[in-house]
Amino acid sequence: MEKEEEIEECSTACFHLVSAFLACEPPDFVISFARDFGGGFITERVQSFLWNECINKSDVKCNLPYLKRFLKKLIVEIESNGDVVLDELYEKYIFCLASVKDDDLAKGNTRMLRRFSFLFPKDCSQASSCQIFRKLEVALQCSLNMLEGDTGCSIWPSSLFLSEFVLSFPEVFSSKSCLEVGSGVGLVGVCLAQANCSKVTLTDGNLSTLANMKLNLELNQQATDVLGHTRQPNTVQCLHLPWASATENELRELMPDIICDI
Repeated sequence: MEKEEEIEECSTACFHLVSAFLACEPPDFVISFARDFGGGFITERVQSFLWNECINKSDVKCNLPYLKRFLKKLIVEIESNGDVVLDELYEKYIFCLASVKDDDLAKGNTRMLRRFSFLFPKDCSQASSCQIFRKLEVALQCSLNMLEGDTGCSIWPSSLFLSEFVLSFPEVFSSKSCLEVGSGVGLVGVCLAQANCSKVTLTDGNLSTLANMKLNLELNQQATDVLGHTRQPNTVQCLHLPWASATENELRELMPDIICDI
């Protein structure tokens, strides 16, 4: 489910740490943010923050194989500096060891829920002069194994950049009919729905990818519009459209103002 928050500039270090964890970024990457947050060390204060705001938060359902890898790296990092590890982290790691078999980590078709966060200034054209930011959080069911052929349900960096552009310059898309080619998990479509488009059409030629995309749109359909627009019902639709075999009549019927292709 998308979430809207307003956060102060001084708390962006917390934001980056939590965002990296919720997006299931590589453990070393998340731990680097934890070190930055703690002034170079993962102090007990930082550990408590990770426990309360990431691992043990009631509305966060952690993927256990990922959590097992993360906690192992985190504990090794803390112990290697001679610091004390919170008992809660040890206990959670032991729970993961008992619950997750090594076979689970090697499966090639694993999908999991990841949360992607976007931070942009509120009521301000230049981020450098703003003290208050808006936060948009999008929940997506994604594949963890692009190398196994599940590319349609993977997150591509280009989709993150395009989503940031949509949220930063919504006036480009406002009142326009937008069509995305090869929409994958639907991230760009969720962001386009925030930009007051007259219509958003998401297409993909793979039926399994299309089903996963529809699931992701349902996960995020109840969200508040963080850009202040009045959300119109049924703005976003999914369409099975293999571009290699699409007919001229099919394409003519769509007639979008803007075509997005990553």
